[in-house]
Amino acid sequence: MERKLLAPLALLILLPILAHAHPHMWIDGTIELHLDNSGLSALTATWAFDEFNSAEMIFMFDDDLDGELSRAEVEAIRDQAFAHLVQLDYFLIAFAGQDRLEIPQADSFDARIERGRLIYEFTVPLRLPWSRLDDTVIAFFDVSYFIDFLSEGARDRYAHGSRTVRLRSDTLRLASQGWGTIQVPAVRTAIR
Repeated sequence: MERKLLAPLALLILLPILAHAHPHMWIDGTIELHLDNSGLSALTATWAFDEFNSAEMIFMFDDDLDGELSRAEVEAIRDQAFAHLVQLDYFLIAFAGQDRLEIPQADSFDARIERGRLIYEFTVPLRLPWSRLDDTVIAFFDVSYFIDFLSEGARDRYAHGSRTVRLRSDTLRLASQGWGTIQVPAVRTAIR
């Protein structure tokens, strides 16, 4: 009898905690590398927002509700829901060895709707010479843990000349603000 009373009581105690649990947005993030003779010249990030947040953002920005984004609608998204993310490094975190890399301002942005999900695609001119590209780790990470990212490589291998860069899945353990240490999916490079 006591167990039957304890379970509902425990649920009532946990509800306020669960109501403040994070995250509130989920994004599937894909990273694509761009290589040139000097090494990494840029990376393209693609975000696929979860269905719930996609629906809200599509409703806000697809003015004619036709399920497609016009150039003007994409520009509105860029200006009102993307441009400010430069202050947060677009939730990108990258390490070359032990050195954390600075994330420069994106030099391109596009948005589209695919199967009811809002997709962002943007390119960051992240330059890294071949000598520092081996064992580089790249991930998406929101320190507030409001957004939970799933990070993966667009491909597992990139070739340029005689060099091949392989990407493999990795996991970082990073400190969040107020939510402790969390596991963050990442990609790690290896040059062959």
